[in-house]
Amino acid sequence: MSLPKRLKDIDTPDNVLLLTLAVRIGPPLMVIMMLIEFAFFRNRFIWFIVPDLAATALFILGARWGLEQFARGAGSILMPSGKGTPTGREYSEQEALIVRGHYVEAADAYRAIADDEPSNIDVRMRLGALLAKHCADPDGAAFSYRSVRRLSPTPHQDLAASNALIELYQHTGAAAKITAELMRLSRQYGDEAIGRKARDHMERLRAEAATQESPPAPPE
Repeated sequence: MSLPKRLKDIDTPDNVLLLTLAVRIGPPLMVIMMLIEFAFFRNRFIWFIVPDLAATALFILGARWGLEQFARGAGSILMPSGKGTPTGREYSEQEALIVRGHYVEAADAYRAIADDEPSNIDVRMRLGALLAKHCADPDGAAFSYRSVRRLSPTPHQDLAASNALIELYQHTGAAAKITAELMRLSRQYGDEAIGRKARDHMERLRAEAATQESPPAPPE
């Protein structure tokens, strides 16, 4: 099955998202406000219909803005410094698909971008996050994160991929893979803060493993 082509009209997903919010949020919100106004003003609640329509429109626009900001935040990888991987483009179509719950379509759209732009590291990070969080595909997510290393990433991007892999392995319980990734960071960063943190984390993992494997104390 061929991957879907990216839409050329970047406004299309924005319009679809706005229409979806208007249909799902607008009528219930209007009914709630009218019921409250009827309880206080009885038949005079009709006076508030026009203001209610304006308030509903503002609420829907605010909801769209909030969802778009949330989608952008979900797609970024947070680093110890608090800075995310820098992006060079917007992904409004893919973010709109994610917000609407169309995760498979969003993943295919990200893959299409990766095929068109093989050196695009950001899209591979976003694809990995989507596969791990919403598509129940940890192997695909790990492959997407590891593919970053073949693209000559910056130190910041390389660290972002390592952090994402460690978090993924923690969720899947792949202790050996976590240790391997921490050893890689320890070798790469040596006595820098990241290298020291990696070694400290490995020591904690070894201590936890030793505690779990130690036999229970004999009864006295």
